[in-house]
Amino acid sequence: MAQARRGESWLIMVALVLLIGTVTKAKRRGARPSAKLVEWSDYDMRAFIDETGSIGVPLEAALMVYTAESGLDPKASSGIAYGLPQLTGRTAKDLGWTRPIREFGTLTVAQQAPWIAKLQAYQARMIGYVPATALELYVANFSPKAAQARSDVIYRQGTESYAKNASLDRDHKGYISPNDLQVSLNEAAQTETYKRAVAQLRRLRA
Repeated sequence: MAQARRGESWLIMVALVLLIGTVTKAKRRGARPSAKLVEWSDYDMRAFIDETGSIGVPLEAALMVYTAESGLDPKASSGIAYGLPQLTGRTAKDLGWTRPIREFGTLTVAQQAPWIAKLQAYQARMIGYVPATALELYVANFSPKAAQARSDVIYRQGTESYAKNASLDRDHKGYISPNDLQVSLNEAAQTETYKRAVAQLRRLRA
């Protein structure tokens, strides 16, 4: 009987850990890239190039940021943010999006590309410069205010934004910094999804 109870207790503990992990993940603003390999069609990549290429953000840098945010999966969602750039409802509204934000995650890469171009142009206006690196774009994607000030602090502990992204503060210093985002970018750059996307980009631009 005691052994059976220990078995039941162990199962309950496992279930609680899984539940807590699911809830915590859902709170994050950006969807963590999955391990699956995502590959775009040439049509989608050309649309991405054509729509966003004129903004001035280096395309390889943009691909790195969106790999970190969504694994380049246009259907990626954290539950509160959607698509390649993990667009939130508030920002989408500023861009002119009038439908429920969850519908953004139903669009293809080619369909999201014009909105990503609008997002990058909007971010450039907000921060006063066109991001020239993946890190500058990534900070702008999180907090235009921090990007504009070139601050060492993006979100501080005690704020809702920090709570939603607390997993990025890996050394538990009480705030999320650009260095924290750089770690995520470095990881994204090593994925097969990113490497293949860059190779495809270069082939189509050759």
